[in-house]
Amino acid sequence: MKTKLKRIWTYKDFLDGRLKEWEEIVDGKRIRKMPAYKRHGSLNAEIVSSLSDIRANYKILAGEVAIKIDEMTIRATDIAIVRKDVYKNTFGALDCEIELVIEIEEGRIRKRYINKKIDDYLKFGIKRQIWIFLDKGEIWDIDNLGNKKVLSFDDELDIFGVKLKIGDLV
Repeated sequence: MKTKLKRIWTYKDFLDGRLKEWEEIVDGKRIRKMPAYKRHGSLNAEIVSSLSDIRANYKILAGEVAIKIDEMTIRATDIAIVRKDVYKNTFGALDCEIELVIEIEEGRIRKRYINKKIDDYLKFGIKRQIWIFLDKGEIWDIDNLGNKKVLSFDDELDIFGVKLKIGDLV
């Protein structure tokens, strides 16, 4: 009897272009992600545009930016903000110190998926995570220790001195 071995996916597969669009690698498994809705794309663009004043000190990356958690886990974030002095414009996934990631979620997303992604970001050492849930009108602001503040779209977010109200951008 033959045993079928499951393929283990790695960072090398990512670099070699073996993943399909909208996939992440989590613990060696490919994870499919849904394409973004219009409102998601619009908010993503509005946030990046609103943060233009911080570009002197920070590199802002947007559009499913790959983050190399480890050889077996590659995550994609909507927006990543990195200090310019640590950012290197090279091929591959981000593997440097990341100040902030912003995740925009809409539709049915499994809680287990979100919690695992938060944990992966904490494991990597990302200093701050902002999760925006469009369907709920809710924001999670998570620090590098995993402490979470739950905010509404009417609350003001301070992102490196730029004050944003998500309610004004949606």
